[in-house]
Amino acid sequence: MTVHFTITRLRALIVAAAVVAAVLGASFTGLVPIAASSGHLAPIGWFLHWTMRNAVRTQSLAVENPSGLALTDRGLIRRGAGHFATGCAPCHGAPGLLQSPVVLSMTPPPPRLEDRVGDWRDRELFWVVRHGVKYTGMPAWPTQKRDDEVWAEVAFLRALPEMSAETYARLALGGEEPDGAVGNDELPAADAVLESALAECARCHGRAGLGQGPRGAFPVIAGQSADYLFATLKAFAKGERKSGFMQPPARRYGTETLRRLADHFSSRPAGEALGALSGDGLVAAEDLLEEGRRIATEGVPSRKIPACESCHGHAGRARNPHYPWITGQPRWYLSTHLRLWREEKRGGTAYAHVMAETVDGITEEQIEAVSAWYASQPLPASPVSAAEQR
Repeated sequence: MTVHFTITRLRALIVAAAVVAAVLGASFTGLVPIAASSGHLAPIGWFLHWTMRNAVRTQSLAVENPSGLALTDRGLIRRGAGHFATGCAPCHGAPGLLQSPVVLSMTPPPPRLEDRVGDWRDRELFWVVRHGVKYTGMPAWPTQKRDDEVWAEVAFLRALPEMSAETYARLALGGEEPDGAVGNDELPAADAVLESALAECARCHGRAGLGQGPRGAFPVIAGQSADYLFATLKAFAKGERKSGFMQPPARRYGTETLRRLADHFSSRPAGEALGALSGDGLVAAEDLLEEGRRIATEGVPSRKIPACESCHGHAGRARNPHYPWITGQPRWYLSTHLRLWREEKRGGTAYAHVMAETVDGITEEQIEAVSAWYASQPLPASPVSAAEQR
């Protein structure tokens, strides 16, 4: 009997040691699948979520709503609104604001809270907001000593499912209360959303559309036609034009806000840059610039490449406002996007196929030449004219 017990125990120890060795070996080799891009297998995802729900249910049992607390109190809801816009909406979205493709690529992706808060008790919402959840990206409240703030956030979450985009903008984005004399309670909210969107755009492009930081670090969008900018923003929002920088902010805002952004930057004169970018191509050799000029004005018939100016010059833009101006744009930007077109990685508006077909046979040398020439040209002196926008 004793011998049998010892052998069984020894076998168990051997199996346990083998399992530990396998786990440590997998960790050491770096073959553990930790990439968020791969997601969880469905059974694993279900198990982790089930475990989390059970933990929250049990560990929140000691939480009680404070005496006299009314989660429907408007002041309490408003106190939670600003933090939601700053700390929660970037991941969970908000009324009128979609979630960014960046956060939707997380594992697990953050849920839309309007759809989920009804599944949780008050005490459970309090516990999650206060303590956060490990390994999900859900942070704890910045301090564990302000339960009153956490309850304000719970009150806001309770109001969220029935909240309109206009109400959210007034509560969380600094929009004004509706003025009865004006008779339009949506305008202040729309302005608040636009201001939020402009602040996002300005981080890279500046409010004037000329780009932040070192000159030439960003493409100039000031003075492009409103039709082109609007179509481009919609293409980013739909993922039809690829960009990890641009898809997230464009995806967050509705059609009306995107249109207003396009109108804003279209009305800004690129000439404010005073030709600052026009020297970008002048560092190139004269023969390279001359070759670029020929491609831009004459094309490359042997490779079935038409003259770039036939679309991007004044006549082309007057014919179709969805063709952007490209004179004076940074050299790196022009060459990068020509390569993306050639490699079929660019995408864009309804006219994207025109460029894809045009640059199919372009060589690396030709890309460098035409990019250098366009970068050496001055920026437009004023916003796109009314004639060009028709």
